[in-house]
Amino acid sequence: MKSNMFAFYLTSSGDDSDLTLGYYDKTKFKGDLSWNDVQYKYMYGVKLDDLKVNGESTGICKTKDCLITFDSGTSLMSIPGFAGESLAQQNIPTFDNTSKCKNAKQYGDLTFVIGDKDYTLENDEWMFPEKNGSQ
Repeated sequence: MKSNMFAFYLTSSGDDSDLTLGYYDKTKFKGDLSWNDVQYKYMYGVKLDDLKVNGESTGICKTKDCLITFDSGTSLMSIPGFAGESLAQQNIPTFDNTSKCKNAKQYGDLTFVIGDKDYTLENDEWMFPEKNGSQ
């Protein structure tokens, strides 16, 4: 069985961020290491169990298989059409479906559930100001 390994180390400034292929740097993390099977080898896609907004399941992976790919070449996340439509119906903003926020923290954290483990982005890590610069 052939094994592919890659690791991202991300910082908020980006200056010390890096991508390693074939190994991981043990000095750049604390806690447990999680392993997930790659389901889609071309784009390093792994199974996404759920997507939560502010701790609540969006349910987008209940009726369809969901994959998440780890792309170091973009600062945005992309999602399939069915997921974007589901989020829009739930009034959860995406790049294509923006909405005016009542306040900067209205939507809370965004959590990816992968292998039954939560990976959470805080509100200011996934929300952006409106395109005209206002909130």
